[in-house]
Amino acid sequence: MPSPLPSRCANMSNEPATPGRVVVEYHVTFGNGDDARTMARAVLEARLAACANIFEGVRSLYWWQGEIAEENEVSVLFKTSTARAEALATFIAERHPYDTPAIIRHDGGSVDAAFARWIEEETTPS
Repeated sequence: MPSPLPSRCANMSNEPATPGRVVVEYHVTFGNGDDARTMARAVLEARLAACANIFEGVRSLYWWQGEIAEENEVSVLFKTSTARAEALATFIAERHPYDTPAIIRHDGGSVDAAFARWIEEETTPS
């Protein structure tokens, strides 16, 4: 198993923030870990995100068809560049197993320069 990249994926470099360099995050939920990992891998292989953090064991309560539903879900946080953000959202929407997936965009503020460069490099198609 490859070793994780905590300093990159967790945004922990010591380089100062650079105004105007932002990372876009998408928060997306899935019904199970297999679907979440399959989507995360497909997104990364397509170079639409540099990182996907998978959080298992999420308990979700939500309105569905007039009733409150309660389910276990898996939450994924995708980190991408502003240039690839819309393509990432479209990619996920077209492949997501839910009828109405939650694909929630968070435009981050300025991030440290090294992390922003890494995101941009890893989301540049080869």
